[in-house]
Amino acid sequence: MDTNQYMEMFLEESREHLQSLNDGLLALENNPEDLSVVNEIFRNAHTLKGMSATMGYNRIAELTHEMENVLDLLRKEQLKMNETIIDILFKCVDSLEQMIENVGNGDAEDLVDVSELVRQLNAISSGNPVADKSAAETPPATAGPGNTIVLTDTDRSVIEKAQLSGLQAMHIKVRLADSCLLKSARAYMVMNALDELGDAVKAAPPVEDLEQEKFERSFEVILLTAVEEKVVEDALMSISEIDQVEIEVLEKKEHKETPAAKKESMHAPEAISKNVSEAPKKQAANSANHEKKIHAGQSVRVDIEKLDTLMNLMGELVINKVRLEQIGTTHRLADLTETLEQMDRVTTDLQSVVMKVRMVPVGQVFNRFPRMIRDLAKELDKEINLTIEGEETELDRTVIDEIGDPLMHLLRNSLDHGVEHPKDREAKGKPRTGEVGLIARHEGNNVVIMVTDDGNGINADVIRKKAVEKGMISQEEADNMDDGDAVRLVFLPGFSTADEITDVSGRGVGMDVVRSKIESLGGHVDVETKIDEGSVFKIKLPLTLAIIQALLVKVQEEMYAIPLGSIDSTINITLDDIKTVQNKEVIVLRGQIIPIIRLGDVLNVPKVDKAENEDIFVVIVHLGDRKAGIVVDNLIGQQEIVIKTLGKLLVGLKIISGATVLGDGRVALILDVGALM
Repeated sequence: MDTNQYMEMFLEESREHLQSLNDGLLALENNPEDLSVVNEIFRNAHTLKGMSATMGYNRIAELTHEMENVLDLLRKEQLKMNETIIDILFKCVDSLEQMIENVGNGDAEDLVDVSELVRQLNAISSGNPVADKSAAETPPATAGPGNTIVLTDTDRSVIEKAQLSGLQAMHIKVRLADSCLLKSARAYMVMNALDELGDAVKAAPPVEDLEQEKFERSFEVILLTAVEEKVVEDALMSISEIDQVEIEVLEKKEHKETPAAKKESMHAPEAISKNVSEAPKKQAANSANHEKKIHAGQSVRVDIEKLDTLMNLMGELVINKVRLEQIGTTHRLADLTETLEQMDRVTTDLQSVVMKVRMVPVGQVFNRFPRMIRDLAKELDKEINLTIEGEETELDRTVIDEIGDPLMHLLRNSLDHGVEHPKDREAKGKPRTGEVGLIARHEGNNVVIMVTDDGNGINADVIRKKAVEKGMISQEEADNMDDGDAVRLVFLPGFSTADEITDVSGRGVGMDVVRSKIESLGGHVDVETKIDEGSVFKIKLPLTLAIIQALLVKVQEEMYAIPLGSIDSTINITLDDIKTVQNKEVIVLRGQIIPIIRLGDVLNVPKVDKAENEDIFVVIVHLGDRKAGIVVDNLIGQQEIVIKTLGKLLVGLKIISGATVLGDGRVALILDVGALM
């Protein structure tokens, strides 16, 4: 079998199952008695085993098989969960992650040595006396009626109805090769293939026993199908390690004979089924599986590059739509204007759909942190409870890919610097367990992500002192700085309050990395803190980075775009309204003093003197709680713009975050409000 075409799907699905395994083990650690969690972990390990065996990755299959054995004993309550078992299972998941990544990078799976883990798992499963008892109770596969199909009256009724509706009933015997290592994986593939061809209404031994390898080399299935024997035989023989397939089509007349004759014609010994209602249940299960299959077929995995291409084409469409609008307005073409209104609605809907396709829930990033927090808490000898809210909040895929590291820095910081040791917490009258929160929610056209903790808080005096010691600010600046601004100094490059360097933090490369990464995404990060009550780091991010609403402004003859999300309002003032405070120009707006920034001066545009009574246009912008007024020569109006990057040559420009092509073909630079302020 050529497995290359399935490689991408295998890697994607394996990562999903590994994430589920991680989540399940974390849940199990908190509640070791929850058998539903054990069953979920078992199913994930079982599926991963089947997939890897199919792809020919025997080391991955071997490790998951041994995990399965231990999990099976746990779910049957023949083995009690303890910390040692949990730790070993976590190590298995880590090893599997590494093996899957190696496979994805084109390396061999056996670069990771799992022999010791396999030995430990084997010792757990075989060293338990209860496990031996369970093995002894497993019915022999080749003896007795357990491995031969026994039909009840209900089964026969189901078969007869199927035959009357034009379907064929086939009695199929499958024998696996003697060299087959993972029998359950092959049985799973056989049942899967049969479900694709029709309804497998009965199996001997039952499907559950097949999944748990409670059979020797052969099993039997009754299949109701519309296809020919040859099609079924070819489908099953195409599966590797299948030694033999025997198919017998059951004739309609047999259903009119006596029960004894029916049994004889089916080569089944006389026996009474313990579960008379098994066939209807199996039918219902097959029906549910069929619905599930149909639903699964409605979901498609798409390469992110294809979505990027689609977004670029969408951007070009928007640019040309704006250009057509300008032509229609200039030449007063009524027919064109009418058509453009319709086109405008269509492109808006299309843009909305493209945006939604690119949106993914932040849970895809959040789900990697519970395990990190668990390991880090153990390393630091702290007790931590992580609360996650708003995992379903959606963000653009390009933003999602970039926020993992900043969030990891903030969480590690909260655990290391924020939350105290249990004894210190008790001395302060706090619970021993520290609370750390990871919260996401929508705010207008932005997504806000908060990392909270109920720890020490950040001492503004300590921050001032460290900043002065490191020469980052002068003593005078420190004395005049309020606590809020002092705490924000933690975002300066190279700033750290840690007295010793550890693996967790203290290298001074955390918070400035967080800020620069978030700001490069068009976002903003801020911090609020109270001594002994804790801290809240708040990240504000745009929903998307591709197409935004912006206000076009003019400075002399040059056009600039200011993202609408950063704008509070626009006002007209005169020169008399501008005051000077501490050598800085400000205006008073609704009782609030707002500094003003003359865009022409910042961009070194030659000045043109204005008359004293002439109106000056000011765009009031905000960044977090801070506000500023940007003085421009003219306001052009609101427009949908497509953000284009400046390229590598202009990568160092602080004030400009990108550019856009306007409808008339001119290029307008997009201003970075954060850098201006």
